[in-house]
Amino acid sequence: MRKRIIGYSLVFILFFLIDAVFVPLKIFGIGPEFLLSATVCIAMVEKERFGAIFGLVFGLFLDFTSAAVFGVNALTFMIIGFIIGITVYQKIAVSFVGAFFLTAVSSVVSECILAGAYSFFTSESIADVFLFIAMPKILLTVPTVIITYPIIRFMGKRFALHEEREGIW
Repeated sequence: MRKRIIGYSLVFILFFLIDAVFVPLKIFGIGPEFLLSATVCIAMVEKERFGAIFGLVFGLFLDFTSAAVFGVNALTFMIIGFIIGITVYQKIAVSFVGAFFLTAVSSVVSECILAGAYSFFTSESIADVFLFIAMPKILLTVPTVIITYPIIRFMGKRFALHEEREGIW
């Protein structure tokens, strides 16, 4: 268990640096959210508790570095991680297509919540916020599954293999 937490924390540091410092592509000053994609992938590979806990941590750190309303990312990522952790084991298979679909749905839901909160606390119209902030972020976040899913899936398989050898499961 400790190796899982340390491994996923290292992945978190990598994606957090990509999210906050080394943004590969920006549209209107908006970059992709690798942490949302990582939350979705971790929730798919692990159970709902891991998805919710890492979603909360990822969202809190994203709230610390963004200009959004504080706590909205943390709450949204935690709920997304929990719901995806439950639905993947019951309804959706763990696959690249599933990760792509769930990241698309999660980024739309997350950005709609953030756009609503942003327009509520500022004088911007919801249409402008959605057009100039939410849409570019959705379009940039969904393709990040190409990078995050193979890394998280590989780590999940390695941790399961290691724990199976040691008899933890």
